[in-house]
Amino acid sequence: MIIGDIMDNKIQTELNVGFSEEEKEDLEKLITEFKGKQSLSISGMTLEDVQNQVRSMGERLAQLSEMLLKFDTRLKSLYTISRLSYQKSEDMNERIDAIINSIRGMKNI
Repeated sequence: MIIGDIMDNKIQTELNVGFSEEEKEDLEKLITEFKGKQSLSISGMTLEDVQNQVRSMGERLAQLSEMLLKFDTRLKSLYTISRLSYQKSEDMNERIDAIINSIRGMKNI
């Protein structure tokens, strides 16, 4: 294998935990709005404006927290699947080893 071929054929791996397009758009929208609101200066704002901004940020934070909880749940499921798959392969390897040892023992008889 040539190194140039390796460079041209980069393997990309992605972890897709199943965010829907709507969830992705919501997350992008929240991040964009959050960045935009941060850049506004607070000079000339009334107390009511500041309270509204804090309330709005609290609502956005609640939405982001909900999205993170969904992501966490999906990652836990992925971890469980990976762990069970590993356990299954270990059990199968033990069975295969037992069969091999049994066959070897039969040849010695």
